[in-house]
Amino acid sequence: MTLLFALGLMAEALLILLAAKLVRDAFLALRGTQVNAQIVAGGLATAVTQAGYLVGVLLGFLGAVAGVARGEGFFAGAAGVAVAGLVAIVLQLVADQVGDRLIFRGIDDEAAIKANNLAIAVGKAAVSVATGLVLRGAMSDPEATLLGRVGWFAVAQAVMVLSVVAYCRLTPYDDLKEIAGNNLAAGFPIAGILLAVGFVMDTALTGRPSDSTAEAALRTAEFLGLNLLLIYALRVLGDLVLLPKMKLAQAIVDHKNVGAGLQEGVSFVLASLLVTFFLS
Repeated sequence: MTLLFALGLMAEALLILLAAKLVRDAFLALRGTQVNAQIVAGGLATAVTQAGYLVGVLLGFLGAVAGVARGEGFFAGAAGVAVAGLVAIVLQLVADQVGDRLIFRGIDDEAAIKANNLAIAVGKAAVSVATGLVLRGAMSDPEATLLGRVGWFAVAQAVMVLSVVAYCRLTPYDDLKEIAGNNLAAGFPIAGILLAVGFVMDTALTGRPSDSTAEAALRTAEFLGLNLLLIYALRVLGDLVLLPKMKLAQAIVDHKNVGAGLQEGVSFVLASLLVTFFLS
């Protein structure tokens, strides 16, 4: 890739990000949310969700850039990347709706964000970034079809939903109730779970070009299974070793200890990095 080609794609990335923001702003405006006005008024939760969305869109765009076939001319490559960028925008908006209805079900996310609920904002941003990681992996293969990329996106959304549901079953408290109550300590573990899924699927899908869809699916299943086991083990370890004088659940619910919640969320990301590094 020549310097001029790279500079051209960087300029295209900025245009895609601008388009992504304008599309999302217009979509939310139809639902009564003025993003810029909320941020200007000090809406940190609004800023967090927008930041996560833009990072997610850019990750998908970068995956498309990595998948540009060698030898293509600039205009042919840029056109393919632009289409992938627009697909990433649409899928990010879909992922946001999936998160609202299935992951953070029962929470009025728009009202919560307007009320500056950082717990839900962190979770929604994590959905966007995790989706971006999956799209980066799915789009990095120049031979992948649009249907194939959308298929992996759908698989990722299902895995994220099931992973959060499984985690909520393990905790002795009502995670969604705590998040609805703006308990940031309860938001970080959910965000960590979502990012862990994103890292695992990104690595699995970015595999070798010769890998078939079946091989990618098998590798993804292996990585996710081991990752979930490590997540459970690290949660037990956190209770026994990292916070020996206080149970994580007690720290998160009774004390709303943001540090404890962040520590647990990061441990889930660490689990995913261990699995993907040593087994990829």
